[in-house]
Amino acid sequence: MTKLTILSARWSERPVIMRLPFQFGSTEVRATAEAHVHVEIEVDGIRAAGRSAQLMVPRWFNKSPEMSNTDTIDELRRVVAAAVAAAPGSKGTALEISRALRAGLDRDQVDTPPLARCFGPALVEMAVIDALCTALGLAFWQVARADVFGLVEGCPEDLSPNDMSRSLAAIPAPKALVMRHTVGFDAPLRRAEVGTDAPSDGRPVSLDEVIAVTGISAFKIKLKGDPEADHRRLRDIAGLLDAGAPYAVTLDANEQYQPGDFTRFLDGLTEDAALARFLASVRFVEQPFPREIALTAPVTAPLPLIIDESDESEDAFARALNLGWSGTSIKSCKGVLRALINKARADVAGAILSGEDLTCQPGICWLQDAAMMSACGVVDVERNGHHFAGGMQGAPAEERTILLRRHADILTEDASGVTLRIAGGSVDIGSLARGGLGC
Repeated sequence: MTKLTILSARWSERPVIMRLPFQFGSTEVRATAEAHVHVEIEVDGIRAAGRSAQLMVPRWFNKSPEMSNTDTIDELRRVVAAAVAAAPGSKGTALEISRALRAGLDRDQVDTPPLARCFGPALVEMAVIDALCTALGLAFWQVARADVFGLVEGCPEDLSPNDMSRSLAAIPAPKALVMRHTVGFDAPLRRAEVGTDAPSDGRPVSLDEVIAVTGISAFKIKLKGDPEADHRRLRDIAGLLDAGAPYAVTLDANEQYQPGDFTRFLDGLTEDAALARFLASVRFVEQPFPREIALTAPVTAPLPLIIDESDESEDAFARALNLGWSGTSIKSCKGVLRALINKARADVAGAILSGEDLTCQPGICWLQDAAMMSACGVVDVERNGHHFAGGMQGAPAEERTILLRRHADILTEDASGVTLRIAGGSVDIGSLARGGLGC
């Protein structure tokens, strides 16, 4: 493990306009902003800079009905500003610094939901990791595998140091990332369903177009929380997918179901012969219940259930496993080091570790999150921020040029801007093996 000092920290943001509106939970997103954090550190007499970026997603971190989309984005701005202001002068391992920042926000922003409080420290943590990797001249996967972040010494009580060491030692070099395409509530499934207001940028819009252009065969389907409406929607999607090659599916309810309605929903699916192949292809259901109740009682279901919004603290996954949940999602907006800790928990328990985040934009955010996902060994990754927005909006021309040159296996450019180079349903990510956190 390596000790460091944060010398300075600052942040900025870039506006992002969605190419296509997307819906999740109780909101529709048409515009937001991407937060960028820059830190300078000193380690062993060496100074180095690091960057990070994350989309500020409205009404996911905080779903209070009293708050608008704008209110929740402003809340994330305050969290980032607080974490950045507290960072300079911080000393210790990357894990010690991250835990101290989180504890400070937990103490000072008690009116902010825990999941939202994670956002600012996670951005600072990523920038610190990027700077530390740069200072050492090593790639993220190498630094993580060597436990430079201090995870073995700082592992939580539910894990042994040997558990953590074995998990870190198994981290591979980045090679490829299998894409899982998000299908929104009202997303068009077939070309004929695409409205006249759809963008005419040559990129796919409907699900059948996405499959034809990218070769993607893994899909994440959003649910509404209405058993009958969701059943009808899945029947329609199954009719499209069953006509093609083998596929994999995950379902995401974004906290929309109460337990009774969810049982009725699952019963309806299992009794429908038309969904037999579809159900056999479902790997798990993500966060069906509101975070307020999800971890208050044991769970059982005919399909594996994993947490997402309930993963709002470092010990949440351990508590979920004890209640019968089958896994958790990892997202860099929750914390890269938490993801590595949860990787060790999943390794020990034989649990599911899923890669979830449709909001990662091509550029710094995508590259860093992909480096984390690769190190954690997820099967496939929900990854289509490029589908809903993309283009590296707001990035200076020099930044676009540098990233396109250094990551030509991942990024490409067309008339509409920077996007992903997807072939056969995956993206080659060997260029993430260079020094730094992904970029």
